[in-house]
Amino acid sequence: MGRSFERLGIPAHDYSVLKLLPLIYVAWADGKMEFVKKERIQYYAAGEYDLSPAGAAVLDRWLTKRPTHAYIAEGLHDIYALARADDDMEVNFSELPALLSYAEAIARSTAKALDQPAAVSIGADRALQEIARELHIDHGESWAKLLDELS
Repeated sequence: MGRSFERLGIPAHDYSVLKLLPLIYVAWADGKMEFVKKERIQYYAAGEYDLSPAGAAVLDRWLTKRPTHAYIAEGLHDIYALARADDDMEVNFSELPALLSYAEAIARSTAKALDQPAAVSIGADRALQEIARELHIDHGESWAKLLDELS
């Protein structure tokens, strides 16, 4: 796992920043980072994680420049591997559904329709499905898709 952290530019002691990668993926799903999404991710990171300056720099890099799909895929794989590892790396398997929920909340954060379930774009919905698949979570349908089917 150390080599993967190295390839991703994440210092080994800052592996917890990986938990923010699903949010980053969804935020960039439509090719741009909206200010409201960036602000919410920064607020969430500050409240939930005690990132070192190096970890904060990684997050800032993700918020400024869109990570490649290969980078995201490797990071999601690492999150799942950390959750399954026997050691105490503070990524608990039970946290994975919450990470997906936070990512969906970011997907609903748009300047046009703040927090509306229907605000989840097609790109963001695809990203959520991929996150669920990579983290081995039964996500079901997003609120946007469910509301669309009901109307």
